[in-house]
This record gives sequence, structure tokens and C-alpha cells, in this order.
Amino acid sequence: METPALLPGTGPGTTMLLIHAHPDDETIVTGATMAAAAAAGTRVVLLSCTRGELGEVIPPELAHLEVKAPHLAHDAGAAQESAASLGAGLARERERELAAALQALGVTDHLWLGRGATAPASGELTFRDSGMKWGPEGRATAADTVLPGSFSRAPLKQLAPLLAQAVRTLRPEVVISYAADGGYGHPDHVRAHQMTMAALPLAAAPGPGSGAVAAPGWRVPHVYAIVSDRPERPLAAGAPRIAVQGDVAAKTAAMRAHRTQITVKGGSFALSNNQWHEISAVEEFTPVDPYAPHGLQGP
Repeated sequence: METPALLPGTGPGTTMLLIHAHPDDETIVTGATMAAAAAAGTRVVLLSCTRGELGEVIPPELAHLEVKAPHLAHDAGAAQESAASLGAGLARERERELAAALQALGVTDHLWLGRGATAPASGELTFRDSGMKWGPEGRATAADTVLPGSFSRAPLKQLAPLLAQAVRTLRPEVVISYAADGGYGHPDHVRAHQMTMAALPLAAAPGPGSGAVAAPGWRVPHVYAIVSDRPERPLAAGAPRIAVQGDVAAKTAAMRAHRTQITVKGGSFALSNNQWHEISAVEEFTPVDPYAPHGLQGP
């Protein structure tokens, strides 16, 4: 059976919204799909939840941007203003990298959660990278120190209405985010999934609009979770999978743009762990139903 080049629900005149935790996540797991959809006439919108302030840094000449654990421990007890500035240099660099990556993917629409994706009253509210550490079996777990303002610590009752407002405004035919385990366990990926599943039912009802006029609700026709390529977290038996044959050239160029996080050699890439993988044009997704009764997941 031929692998489809587009996800069901995308195509000319449609909108696809992707919710990702940090800059570079969009490229690594959905970049080929985003590029193919954009080239086919889909309006592709990326919403990034954080700027990746606490990511590791690969190039030696940029190593000074990486926040080390002792600095985190020190700032955890400092004033919130001090903690909020930690990793600002890396955040600015990763914003530049993301802009270049999106250009390579042919994507022109981007939102930061809390900046362009919020109700007017929320102002410049933004969330920071929560950090992580490696746990058993190659799974990510919560960092020993999680700073104030971190995305994973934000209550869903604060997060979900922000995303719901963006969904009502964009009215996408397709929404994509992570599976419940975040793909590999990163707390920010898990929170992005929880936020998405809580926000979409909210967005289906009318919400805040301009002035006294409520924005009409929007029920997203197609919602997908990203299928992790990690062998220790396979899908449940019988779960449907949709494999998309996307644009590997655009994905490779976008990976090169994220140089603090990714090393690219030919058709292969490595993250900071220096484990090499083939850059694949095939990305997999599974349909999910956010409208089934589930309630808010988490505090």
C-alpha cells in the first residue's frame, strides 16, 4: 500500500495546527509532514509552548549558552525575576533557529503559547522550559529542580483556555500533538498532550471574543497524536497508524537550522547523546478523540 503524502483532513484551503513543546521538536518528529502539507496548500500553524531555555548545547562555540545544573539549583530559591532570566541567551538563539527552520519547511505561521495564542487579557504571558533528566530505560523524567514559570508546572485550568482561544480563532481542520507519554517522557511533552486534550473540548463551545461578542466554538474534525519511534513505547495492539511520506529535503534543511540541538551529516542526525539516526521522510500518527469524556488530566 502506498504511503500517503498528506494526513487526512489536510490539503488546499485547510489549516493544520501543531502543538509542540520546544523549538526543534516540530522538525524532528513532524517536519517532513509539515513541509509536504504546506507545499500542498495547507495553512500550517505551529504553536510552541516554550523557547527551550534549558536545552543542552552541541556546538562548542555556543556552550556558554547552556544552563548547568548548579545554576538551576541556585536560582530555584532566588526571586522569580532572577529565575525567569535564566537561559535567556539560549532562548534567543533557539528563537532564531526556529525561524530559520520554519522557513526551510515553508511554514509562515507561528505562535508562542501565551503571546499570540491568547485572549487579549492575557498579555505577554509565556512559559519556560521545565528541563528534564534521564531515567530508566532511556525515558525522560522531571528535573531535580523545576523553576517558577515552567510549562509543566502551569495548571491546566490556566493553559487550556489559552489554547482553546487559538483554536477558536484558527478553526483548524487538523490538530497534532504528542501522545499521553509525550513520546519519550519529557514533562513538557506530557503537559502539551494534557493541555491539548483539555483545550479542544473547551474550544468546541463559544469563548471570549472581541468586546461583548463571544467567539464561536470550533470542533476540530481530525486530531492526531504523534507515534513515537522509540521501541520501548510501542502503540497498543490494534491501534491505527497513519504513515505520511513527507518532504525529507526540507526536513533535513530545517534540522540543520537547529544547530544547538541537532548535528546533521548527510542523511543522518544526532542529538546531544551522539546517537545517530536516519533522517526519515516517513512520520506516523494515530487518531485520537479529545471529545470523549476524560476530564482535565492533572492539576
